[in-house]
Order: sequence, then structure tokens, then C-alpha cells
Amino acid sequence: MSVFSSGATAAEEADERSIATPLRIVNLNPFHMLYGVPSSFGTPVLAPGSSELVASMDLASHLRGGTSGQEIVLIDGETHRQALSLRHGFGNGWEYLLDLSFVSHKPGSLDSFIEEWHRTFGLPQGDRLITPRDRLTLIYADSDGTHVDIESSVSSAGDVSLGLGYALPSPPFSNDGMTLRSMLKLPTGDEGDLTGSGGFSVSAWAETSGSLSASTASREWLYSATLGLLVGQAPPNLPGIGGRFIAFGRFGVTWQLSADFNLTTQVDVYSSPYGASAVSPLSDPVVMIGMGGSWRFSEDMTLEIAVTEDDGTFHAAPDTGLHVALRWRL
Repeated sequence: MSVFSSGATAAEEADERSIATPLRIVNLNPFHMLYGVPSSFGTPVLAPGSSELVASMDLASHLRGGTSGQEIVLIDGETHRQALSLRHGFGNGWEYLLDLSFVSHKPGSLDSFIEEWHRTFGLPQGDRLITPRDRLTLIYADSDGTHVDIESSVSSAGDVSLGLGYALPSPPFSNDGMTLRSMLKLPTGDEGDLTGSGGFSVSAWAETSGSLSASTASREWLYSATLGLLVGQAPPNLPGIGGRFIAFGRFGVTWQLSADFNLTTQVDVYSSPYGASAVSPLSDPVVMIGMGGSWRFSEDMTLEIAVTEDDGTFHAAPDTGLHVALRWRL
């Protein structure tokens, strides 16, 4: 019996391994991360009584800064996020989700490697060549004073999230179906250390996927798409610039090389909740490009690896990141 359930006939007929699974990359900009824009999980939901546990590690290297009038922001260092996510299917086409995380902000340990990576692939260095290496500086100040000032390593549990997913029994598109999802983020992290927002947020989004038209029969080329909205409370230490809404979406193309191995390129785009700010690391929209893939090396375990880059135009996403996740079917 399959561990997946879906309301769409196409998804039921397709082998579960031939349905695109989005890269679960996250934006680790310390200020944007506070709102908790959710990752995508894929169109299929788990069958009743089936579970999946995902252990993930995300790392991002930052070097962003900006000034405008009396407003100043500097983001220099690394952010690490480890997470455990549990999905469990119940009812007909329903599943729930529990997401726990641990967040750290640390001095940059990969600066030399990243400079060489950018040099090798002809990517812009920004200010890396004129900035001290291996430091941590997270600062935000405006005319009302300094609201964030972190210059030594901090770590704590992050915000906890609870979610629901429902696969529509009669989806509007003739593909792998459509799943509606929602997420409630609780303020369990530490807003003073930028490991939590200090407030609640609620997200709702739709996910769909399918095969690209040229490979409908072979399902060699697949796509996944997400569109959603987050409503949340502004971080208490950023009340003057923090807004309440974030629109987000992502689109990925997957090349299915075999039943157990694929490569994915994905673009994540979010609006900024800091519309009242005039400094680009806060006010810019997020455009994050993920490149990676997954390898199913046993019946119940899949390894996912990806690297992320910003688009080179906007500055609200980290310039470089790494994502690793291991998924177990229970």
C-alpha cells in the first residue's frame, strides 16, 4: 500500500517516486526568517496511519548592509538552522505537521571557501574582499536607537510550527492534483537573539505539480508550484518597520534521471514585510535560487541536498546557502 494519498486520479496512478518534491529550502536572512515563511511539502499527502520524519540542516553565509538617513543595517556572519518535521496522514486526504527547530547565529567560518566558490563560477563577490572575515555582526538601528546588536554567537530553540494539509478530491487542474496547506507559527524562540519572532503568524498556500508537456508519458521532466500568503505579528524589537503580510511563491523544475535519483532547480520569491524600511536587506523582496536533488537510497530513506544563491539583484536573501535533509518513512 502506498504511503501517499491524493484526491487526483493522475497522482494515484503515477508512481510516488515520479511526483516532484520541492526543495525544502528556507530563507535564513536573520530578519526575514523571523516571520516563518513555510517550505513546500509536495502535492501528495500521506495515507492514513503513515508518517514521515524529516531531519534537516540549513546554513547560510551573510554579508549584507545598507544605510538610509538614520537607518542602518548590517548582516555579517552565518545562520544555522536544524529542524525536525513530522508529517502524519489521517482521515481521507488529510495530514498534520509538527516542525521543531534550533537556530544559531555564528561568526562566518566559510568566508574563504565562499570567496573561492564565487571566483570559480564567476559570481559577484560584493564587499567580501574588503570586509573582515569570520565575524558576526547583526545590527539594526534607526532614529529611535539601536534595536538589534548581536556580535557574539547565540543559539536557542526556534519557533514551533503546526500545520494541516488537505488534498482536493477534484482538483482544478489535470495534473498530479492540488493540496491546500496551512501553518500556525508559535512564538517559542528568543526574539532578542533573532532565533524567534516573538509573535504568531498564520500561513495558507496551495501546491500543485505535474509533468511538463514534452514528457507527459515518460515523466522525465516534472514541475512543482506553490502560491501562498502569510499574516503575522511584527517582531517586537522592529515595530517601526515590521509589517503583517508576506506573499510567497516558488516554482521548481525536476529532471527525473531514474526512479530514485533526480535533480531540481527552484526559484523562491517572497514579498518583504519591511515595507517601511529604506535599506535593501530588509525592504527588498526575496529571490532565492536553489539547485540540488534527491537520492532515494532505500525503500524508506531519501537524502536531499541543495545549494542556494541570491539572484544578484535583490539583497534580502543570503548570498550563499547549503541545505541537507534526510527523510524517513515510518
